[in-house]
Amino acid sequence: MQVGGAVQGNEHDTQTQTATGGVWKGMYNVATLSLVTLALALVMVGCGFGGETNTAPGSEAGTSQRKGPEGTFDLPNGRSLYIECLGSGSPTIVLEVGQDEPIADMYEVQNTLARQYMTCTYDRANNGESGKAPTPRTAGEIVNDLHQLLETADVPGPYVLAGSSIGGLFVQLYGRRYSDEVVGVVAMNPEPPADQVLERIHPLFNKEQREEDRVYIRGENPEQIDLLASSEELKKAPPPPPIPFEMILSTKEPACEGDPPLSQER
Repeated sequence: MQVGGAVQGNEHDTQTQTATGGVWKGMYNVATLSLVTLALALVMVGCGFGGETNTAPGSEAGTSQRKGPEGTFDLPNGRSLYIECLGSGSPTIVLEVGQDEPIADMYEVQNTLARQYMTCTYDRANNGESGKAPTPRTAGEIVNDLHQLLETADVPGPYVLAGSSIGGLFVQLYGRRYSDEVVGVVAMNPEPPADQVLERIHPLFNKEQREEDRVYIRGENPEQIDLLASSEELKKAPPPPPIPFEMILSTKEPACEGDPPLSQER
């Protein structure tokens, strides 16, 4: 599928039914994942879903959908994380934002999906309304936080996980570590594995660029995440389970139908 320069790929096209225990359930989960994928692709290219309704959780439209857990929860590992869920219906969709991005960036897609499914966003530690955590952090620590948050807040499974940018890395790792809880994963422009960046991309950089990027990879980034250690965690994780794993990648300048190219805008 392609939407405004976003292309969709599937790591497990032939394995959907075996993961879900039957043809009907397999088709059900594929339909859910297709809706999530389309919604995220439209958000990525900035097309929206029509209308000017204010769907933020504090608005009238957002409040009418609020049925799931909301608030700050103290986790067994000592973290304190904020989560807000809208809507009802299974599977539950859990959204991961990009690095240092507010969950408000997902309000539009959250409210759209909440018309049919429980849909949750949360603030990672050191962000938004959540508490602090030691830095640098790794993807494994963040995935562990999310796992404990979903249990502590009593968010019903199974889950479809959808993440943007570095959130795309986190949902892949979660899906592989906790495969028994997950029925689908969508990674939108995910953070590439740091070891591959060092091996394949750094040779194209000059010395100064390489040094700057190495510092970034080692944790000098907005959320102070050690991307090299995180890549090692993903490499050592169990293989992707036989469920739909979708990836959306931008292949050209994002735009909606009828919009002028960004280069022409002032």
